Amino acid sequence: MRYQHHLFICTNERDNGPCCATRGAFDVLKAMKHALRERGLDHDGGIMANKSGCFGLCEQGPNVVVYPRGSWHQIHTTEQAIALIDELASTPGG
Repeated sequence: MRYQHHLFICTNERDNGPCCATRGAFDVLKAMKHALRERGLDHDGGIMANKSGCFGLCEQGPNVVVYPRGSWHQIHTTEQAIALIDELASTPGG
């Protein structure tokens, strides 16, 4: 396995109604990528974070799914994004 964890951050944009993009998804993605680089986790064996399409939970977003563990998270602040990174870094493969 190339990465211990892979984070998919919904950045879907909708013309009408709520969507993760307008609810701060790009700020969450930026914070996660920065935290990964800062902690030296953005390499093989570390954690990958990237944009994804819609998960269908637009009113609860921004939404993040962690693989391979399959956990779903609503991340509303950069602090929550960083806390998730720190949690994952302390539980390799889990």
